Parts: sequence; structure tokens; C-alpha cells
Amino acid sequence: MKRFLASLILFLSVLNGQFGIAPPLKFKLMNGQSVLLKDLIQQGPILIDYWALWCSPCLKEMPHLDKLQDEFGDEGFRVLAVNLDTERSVSKVKSYIRSKGYDLEVALDPAQETYRMLNGKAMPYSLLVDRTGKIIYRHSGYAPGDEKVLWQKVEALVHASPDNS
Repeated sequence: MKRFLASLILFLSVLNGQFGIAPPLKFKLMNGQSVLLKDLIQQGPILIDYWALWCSPCLKEMPHLDKLQDEFGDEGFRVLAVNLDTERSVSKVKSYIRSKGYDLEVALDPAQETYRMLNGKAMPYSLLVDRTGKIIYRHSGYAPGDEKVLWQKVEALVHASPDNS
């Protein structure tokens, strides 16, 4: 019975993720703390971006995500960069973020639990979530120019009235 209930909850969470509402998610931050998505979005809209060190398009996208954070961070917007590398790679992830000087909040999901709950299929995988938990935009992959579309989406969301987000 417990297994059935757990499966049902997981199924409903995935279903919610497909139809525009982010499921309840818990992220383990690189500093060891855990944070709930519902707590993150209370502070403002958030871009959840799934990436890995071995993913070349992911690494090409990262400077653009850092610029988004710099540009809109004062308006409550944040980027949560969720790394999907194995647990053995955590020290490499920390070194990479430090070496690039990124000011992004980084979470670790080596088992890819939240990635699967949000129907991730390819990386990088980005979801823009408003303050109510509604998924405003999804995008898989990265090609030069994608950052311009993302910039427009973030800018529109950040400057939307709280009633419209």
C-alpha cells in the first residue's frame, strides 16, 4: 500500500509538471543545506537550469545564466543551477563554479530525482517558474541565440505585475 501511494504521489507530481505547475521539489544545495521550491519562489521568479560538467552546451550556457542573475537579481529573480553529475564529481563542480566566478545558487541532484519529476530529457534543461509555482517556459538544449529568448522571457516575467505572474 505504501509503495502504491508513493507511486501515485510521484505520478501526480509528474503530471503537474507536464501541465504547468511545478511539483513540490526539494533541492540539496552545494553548501549542504536543503531548500524547497515553494520557499525559493516566495522571493521571486526562478529559473531552474539542469546541467552537468560533461555537457558542452551546458557550459556554454552558464555565462548567460550568470548575466541573467546579475541583471535581474535585484528584482527578486534567481537562477538555481542544478548539477546532475555523480556524487564523486561534487568537488569538481565546486571548483568549476568558483573558477568561473559565477554568482549562481547551485544545487546537486546526482540521482536526477528532481530532473525526472520535471520531465527532463536533454540538457541543459531550463524551467522558468513564477511566484505561484506556474511553469512559464521550458527549454531543452542550448544553441547561440537561445539566451536572447530566455532574456526576453525573464524580463517580461520580472516586470509583470504580481497579479499577472
